Amino acid sequence: MPKVEIHLELSLPSNKLNVNQIVALFQEVQAQVGPALMACYLEAIQDQTLDRVLGPKWADASQGETPWSCPQCHSLCGFKRRGSRPRALRKTSLGRVSFKLRQVTCCCCENTFSPFSAWFGLEPYQVSTAEFQAQAVKVACQTSYARSVEHIHDLGHVEVSATAVHQWAQDKGPQVAFDVEQANDQPLLLDSTKVPAGDKKRGCNLNLGLSIQKRSWVNGRPQLKVAPVCFGVGESWSKTGQALTEVHPARLVFDGDEGLISWLEDTFPNTLKQRGIWHLITQLYWPLWEDGLNKAQATVWMRRLGKIIYHPRYDVRRSGNELENLITQLRQEGLPHAAKYLDAAAPYVFTYREHPDGMFFDWRRLEPCAISSTSPLERQMREINRRTDVGARWSVPGVENLIGLDLVRRFDPEQWQTLWHLPQQAITDFIVKLQVRTKAEPPPNVKTT
Repeated sequence: MPKVEIHLELSLPSNKLNVNQIVALFQEVQAQVGPALMACYLEAIQDQTLDRVLGPKWADASQGETPWSCPQCHSLCGFKRRGSRPRALRKTSLGRVSFKLRQVTCCCCENTFSPFSAWFGLEPYQVSTAEFQAQAVKVACQTSYARSVEHIHDLGHVEVSATAVHQWAQDKGPQVAFDVEQANDQPLLLDSTKVPAGDKKRGCNLNLGLSIQKRSWVNGRPQLKVAPVCFGVGESWSKTGQALTEVHPARLVFDGDEGLISWLEDTFPNTLKQRGIWHLITQLYWPLWEDGLNKAQATVWMRRLGKIIYHPRYDVRRSGNELENLITQLRQEGLPHAAKYLDAAAPYVFTYREHPDGMFFDWRRLEPCAISSTSPLERQMREINRRTDVGARWSVPGVENLIGLDLVRRFDPEQWQTLWHLPQQAITDFIVKLQVRTKAEPPPNVKTT
């Protein structure tokens, strides 16, 4: 392992400071020391490489093939040192890093260039690092572009524009891909939400499908491992779920979207289907409202439906019979919209009890069951709505690229690392020896006795 020695000298105030002032002081020290150390390392590793390949300075040593080639004549040997040129990375997580790129001259064609730009993975005119872009977009996934650049400046002392962060997100967003194979033999949750994008006044639909991979207990609480498998903005479910036709989900869980249900019936006729029972109850209000009932009157029917679904002593058969009786009574009471709503949902209401998968357990009835609602997906929809409802109109690609990146950031860290060309794990093959000594020195031009 090559050894790089960097000597650091700090001049710090010796007057009385409280702990908050000391923290602020060393934050500023950290902001200055990090770029300085990186610049020293970049220059030292270049000098070591040149000494190893070309021999010591001013030495007339024979040279073999070099690990670089001349960009003009493609020669692999016959180079000599030719000074340095300044180079700066203005946007990194450490701040602005200014250093010197060592240059060489090809003895064959007299071309002068720096072999270390490609060595360090630097593109011509590159001023920001991929890791900084990833950090900036990571913040923008959670707050507005304008606020994200404020946070970046406060934490990293780096000036960056909201336009630049937006451009980075739009460049990487189209590269996001979801692994539809993760839906094979797993419960699949499907739902839509409105986002303020597109030409329509109320916005357009954002479709999302999540597969449940497993359920585990952490610190005494249940946790679900989920994975996004399909995603689309401003398009029909037939397009969003096109790749799903190649897999075989264990069951499908959805709410009352008629277009989605029609597509599922055509595409997955033999797959178990479960209607989300929580939304089934809450959304009953709207057909009752269409039938002319006010909120208080509608609540009575909603409570009756909830009692049928959640009654601890009803077996599956009795629950189904009670639901049929409720539909019949709604028709008799002159409430056709509500009766039609429940009649369409009836085949999918009790699938979670009729076909339990063992992943869940109903403690009221003391029986195994399957997932009965889209609640895990609803939590993700709330996060999406929180990010997109910023009082501005989005373009469809703008919201699709950003939310796609956010889903990958949260659920697929490996793909996130690959998108930004980041190392899969931190570099640990290094040794740091740090010795700190403090010495009080009098200021200059002060007499001491």
